Amino acid sequence: MSKSNHSILEKVLIALTIMYELFLLLFSTLWLFTNNFAGIKNGLGNLEHIGVNETVTYGLFFSGVLGGSFYCLRAMYQRLGEAYTPIEENKTAAKDTLAIKVWIFWYFYRPIQGGVLALILMALVKSNLLVLQELTEDNFKSFYVLIALGFMAGFGSHEVIHKIYEIIKVVFAKSDIKASTSEDKVKENNGV
Repeated sequence: MSKSNHSILEKVLIALTIMYELFLLLFSTLWLFTNNFAGIKNGLGNLEHIGVNETVTYGLFFSGVLGGSFYCLRAMYQRLGEAYTPIEENKTAAKDTLAIKVWIFWYFYRPIQGGVLALILMALVKSNLLVLQELTEDNFKSFYVLIALGFMAGFGSHEVIHKIYEIIKVVFAKSDIKASTSEDKVKENNGV
């Protein structure tokens, strides 16, 4: 077993990060699969006047948070495993493997990013800018399909971001039309 090279501050940051991710995981799970927060959910306001179902919206956001926090805990588990139980002999020091000071913002941001991307993914699918052939309009009536889609968006945030870039490149592609000058316009109008 390798000796810990982490400072007290790094150990505190690791513990805080794990507690934060576990809290998000637990809270999202309770929000999505229990009625523990029924009063809060009902008090969030009625968004139907703008065509948004708050149950779907808040459920989708928290399923993205669930996926993002699960991904972060998995990454933390893997990095801690590599740091403290190395399989290879010439392994990087535990302190360098985890690098909590470098990655802490990522650990705190990734679940929120997952929630936002889940909402954006739904907007892209509903607007037909992204077509998922396996999903029909009836599928979107199932809360579990939305949870699965949101979880995948949170867990696979990098892939969702790459897909958004692809959509942007298609929708906002540069045209092949040559820019014309005023001389060209005059010639065109005179029939020359």
